[in-house]
Amino acid sequence: MSPPPFMSPPPFKDLGKSAKDLFSKGFAHGFMKLDVTTDASPNVQFKSSATHDLTAQTLAGNVEVKYKILEHGITITEKWNTNNQLTTVFEVKDKVLRGLKLSVDTSYFPQNGKRVGVANADWYNESVHVNSSLTLFDGPVFTASAVAQIPRDWPTAGWLAGGQAKIDFSTGELKTTSFALGRKMADWTLHSFIVDGKQFGGSVHHRVHKNLEYGVMLGWKSGDADAQWGIASKYTVNPELSVRAKLDNKSQVSVSATHSLSDALKLTLSSHFGLTNFPDAVSKIGLGLEYCPSPCCNGISVIG
Repeated sequence: MSPPPFMSPPPFKDLGKSAKDLFSKGFAHGFMKLDVTTDASPNVQFKSSATHDLTAQTLAGNVEVKYKILEHGITITEKWNTNNQLTTVFEVKDKVLRGLKLSVDTSYFPQNGKRVGVANADWYNESVHVNSSLTLFDGPVFTASAVAQIPRDWPTAGWLAGGQAKIDFSTGELKTTSFALGRKMADWTLHSFIVDGKQFGGSVHHRVHKNLEYGVMLGWKSGDADAQWGIASKYTVNPELSVRAKLDNKSQVSVSATHSLSDALKLTLSSHFGLTNFPDAVSKIGLGLEYCPSPCCNGISVIG
């Protein structure tokens, strides 16, 4: 039996995730998308999706099968997409050390024989979260990151500090360095970051009410005259209907509505348009349909 889970800081890539999700999830403008997730058994899950690009008039799809060997902490995932990319992910969790997940992610392109692979190690406890990855066929390129928490009452409130570095061993070059600092409270989070000393940014996420939240993101690159910014919000009208909207510094507006037709079926309608030269500006619409009777999908939308 696995030990009970404990709370830990998020990985470096998930710092500021609450605000990022408001901008990225629930929007499907420019596409018609179908996502289906089903469980063949408690240990076998199937995922498939099809996406039609309304602008390019192209259709893309992928299929994923996930096998779980719970007694050994092993998960094997097989993927295929319409680019003829074959992917296998093998991972072991909480067996070598509690909080440690080891995985190997490999992809093969039969049309040209190209191979891509990454070995990953992820370890966390109540105070830190450490990630590392090493490319297997190129470079090799090594990436490492760590996030530490500085509170006593996590996860209700506290500070988070993290850093990430990427090194190309073939050239000995330090390719990228990133640093982040964040503050988490009961109903709001603050996130700031620096990349290579040239890119600066931050975000704020605030849950104003149990059914209303909004986020703000800011970014600026050295040499740019103007900063980039955006504001996004989500309003949950009732358990079956939620509405999202976002606006950026280029006066681009996106709105969407997601309606739960049943416990397993969700429909999303999206629209995207510019305020400049409105109503003559080019607009986009989109439609997403998600079917997921699996219990793991409750409350999770993969559309957008």
